[in-house]
Amino acid sequence: MKSYFEIKPGVPALRYLVTYGFLTWLAKRASKRKHRMFTQLSGSIDRHVLAEGYFEAGVLEILEEISRKTGRTKRMIDIGANIGNHTVGLAHVFEHVESVEPHPILFKILEANTLGNNLGNVTRHNVGLANEDSSGTLVESATEHGLSRVRERSQLSPEVFGLSVEQFGAEHSVDLVSADEFVRQFDGDLNETFIKIDVEGMEEEIMLALRSVFTEYKPLVGFEWFTKSQPKLAEFVLNSEGYELWGVCVHDKGRNYLRRAIAMLFSGRYYTLEKLDPDNLDDVYPLALMVPKGSLS
Repeated sequence: MKSYFEIKPGVPALRYLVTYGFLTWLAKRASKRKHRMFTQLSGSIDRHVLAEGYFEAGVLEILEEISRKTGRTKRMIDIGANIGNHTVGLAHVFEHVESVEPHPILFKILEANTLGNNLGNVTRHNVGLANEDSSGTLVESATEHGLSRVRERSQLSPEVFGLSVEQFGAEHSVDLVSADEFVRQFDGDLNETFIKIDVEGMEEEIMLALRSVFTEYKPLVGFEWFTKSQPKLAEFVLNSEGYELWGVCVHDKGRNYLRRAIAMLFSGRYYTLEKLDPDNLDDVYPLALMVPKGSLS
């Protein structure tokens, strides 16, 4: 009789046993965590979540601490929520969470991750934010959905992420709405709100659109910042009245994976929160923070 193999003998069988065994071990670890997340192995954010429970867990600790210290715990607006890492990891800190993600597929995963963790204080919004109501084309790498960017509006080139234009091959049409109008629907809470913005090159556009919100309500604001590639953003944040500029600094740098791995064995991977010197900025901050003056004292 003809045999129809699921797993062929020899190397395929060995590969299966090793891979399946390792993934089973990871699954048992994941099952013991407070929160459970749907992930996809091809994405680096997802692999962090699968391995350790959260992506940038140290950043989440910093954000929880600074949100509580500044009294901005009424509402979080998570702009660029992706699969919900920050939404799920910080939902317990805030009375309400608005989780904003335009990607049609990632939004479904975000929905699953918030519903699966019974986060009744989270409201999900399947739109992107911009300076006006519009539409755009979300392009992404086939293997790194965490790097999806709005092609017509992103101010960061693919090369900033170490990729080429061709590697951003997948496309999705997305709806964009006015950031000012979206955020102002929560005006009763904005002086007690944390706004996180991680949108792969549209940070400047969204923050300029929210300029009057920042001036009027002084929310806590966190944003991803590539300092050399976003000079106008630097001009804006460094001249924002009523704010101090702080940065989450990563102490695991360099492109050489082996050196980073060896360093991690002895020092781990950690972050610090530091007041920023405009004349001595890092190239990248996973999050920079506009902190209302006097709120940390």
